[in-house]
Formats: sequence, structure tokens, C-alpha cells
Amino acid sequence: MSETINIGDPSRNYCMFYSASALINHELEREFGTVIAEAKNKLIVVDDEIKREHVYLIPKTKLDHYGDQQMYFDIAESSLKDLEI
Repeated sequence: MSETINIGDPSRNYCMFYSASALINHELEREFGTVIAEAKNKLIVVDDEIKREHVYLIPKTKLDHYGDQQMYFDIAESSLKDLEI
């Protein structure tokens, strides 16, 4: 259940999600934000949907699995800073 819309540049399509929780998939599952959209082969994750202090652009290849409106990423918490935009 996603809706495709164009934002800005017509060559870039964004597919909006219904606010899926983003979790780091390690021994301790920790929520670090909400997946709000995808752009080409990357997922856009915000730490707070209103303040958006931290916005991450995460390659889809880092997505381990998903279900029940949750997306589990196979990344180290320390590497989140490298993915921040």
C-alpha cells in the first residue's frame, strides 16, 4: 500500500510509506527512526517525523527484512553518522 508521487525533479520518483519503524537489526533491536520514503535505491529515514533533526539516506541493500510496519537494517549504530544527510 504505497503511493507514488513526484517531488521537484520529474526524473526522481518517490514512493511514500505508511511510517514504517526503522530498527537496527542486531542482538538488541533499537528503533532509530521512521522510514518515510524511498528514492531510487535508497530509503529515507528520519529520527523524528516533525523535528527531523537527523535524516538518513540508507541503501536498500542494508535492509535485512521487514514486516508489521517495521524495517530491520543490518547496519552498526556507529555507521548511522556516515549515512546522515
